[in-house]
Amino acid sequence: GKSRAVARGSLLLRCPDSLGIVSSIADRLLKHNSNLTATDLHVESHVKFGGALHDVFVCRFVFEYKENELDHLSLETNLATVVEKYHADATLAFHSGYRVEMSADFSSRKFPRRLVRESGNLRMGVLVSNKEHCLVDLINRKQSGELDVDIPFVISNHSKDKNKGLVRSLEEMGIAYHFVQHTGRPKAEWEQEIQELVGKQGETTDFLILARYMQILSGGFLRWYEGDIVNIHHGLLPSFKGSNPYKQAWDAGVKLIGATAHYVTEDLDEGPIIEQRVSRVSHRDTLRTMRVKSERLESAALHDAVRYVIENRVTRIGGRTIVFNW
Repeated sequence: GKSRAVARGSLLLRCPDSLGIVSSIADRLLKHNSNLTATDLHVESHVKFGGALHDVFVCRFVFEYKENELDHLSLETNLATVVEKYHADATLAFHSGYRVEMSADFSSRKFPRRLVRESGNLRMGVLVSNKEHCLVDLINRKQSGELDVDIPFVISNHSKDKNKGLVRSLEEMGIAYHFVQHTGRPKAEWEQEIQELVGKQGETTDFLILARYMQILSGGFLRWYEGDIVNIHHGLLPSFKGSNPYKQAWDAGVKLIGATAHYVTEDLDEGPIIEQRVSRVSHRDTLRTMRVKSERLESAALHDAVRYVIENRVTRIGGRTIVFNW
């Protein structure tokens, strides 16, 4: 019957390496009639965590439970004792969409908690310029059921008149399209307009995607939003910057092209890498076929990065990411 439907949840945890972490988590799950079905772990040696240097234990636990027989809050409270004991931080996610971030505060020993979603999909705001391929790919994958994510809006610095087909498709899906004029305006002014549309993390979105958005967001904007922002760019960087990088790469006769999806930081295009894709090219490739191959790589890398984020598979340690992508 419906009450006995099996659902799946995950716990992504980081803490100073110690004995007994996995068994402690497994014990808590068992007490709530949840079955630990998979673990993937990694130890990052001698890195800064919680204000000091540690060997940091990182693990993703996958568990199954009977959907209508599990008290989410009760299990969360029980797992929180492990998080606190091991001075950890963790993200707990359930099939229903319930997702919570937990962290043992090293200085005050308090136990902060942030409820990300009570139910439903994560909400992903998208910023785009005139290159639509990454956005179109995300929309197609959402429609096909490959990506369980909601897209409340798309913001572009190109008017609806230039994107009539795209705007029509978005409207049919109930996704708002907002044009924000950038040309001829101070950056602070158009960023303010975007802020008013987006809201801080948790208001209308849980994270943002720059799907070939060809503008640079200021450090002030990044600090204001307070959440994750993921960018995609061609893998020709940093060798071929500026306008028309595909032409520069073709002229140089490159043999390998790629795409990189990464978290946005104040260091332009140098944030922690989530996913990369590569492909060989040769002298037989024209400028057009090289561009098409590169755009396919960009779409695929961005899709993977978004999937890792929504499936609770990626965490950061310093300038690196740990991605459990099995």
